Amino acid sequence: MFWFATAFLISAAVYIFAPVKATIQTESNSDKVDFGHFSLLILPAGVLAWLMLSLLSGDTNSYGAASIGFVLTACSIALPKLHKFILPCAALTAISLLIGVAQAI
Repeated sequence: MFWFATAFLISAAVYIFAPVKATIQTESNSDKVDFGHFSLLILPAGVLAWLMLSLLSGDTNSYGAASIGFVLTACSIALPKLHKFILPCAALTAISLLIGVAQAI
């Protein structure tokens, strides 16, 4: 859990202290479709398909939604067009983990 808090603090600092020109340039470049980025989705999409088949076959546990949230976060990081979904995917993961911990108590 320490790594998650550290990653959040570092990303918040980068967001706060990044120059405005860098973020505008990144947003304008993210509108272009680059098919080289789609190769980054091969592994997360494969893991997501495996998780979905595993959950549909009945091998469920309390952390199934959290693992799907982790993979969806990786998919949203892989493509610049999906960067707007990073926070909702991370929120799904955090809520799922909190529910799993609450069930274990």
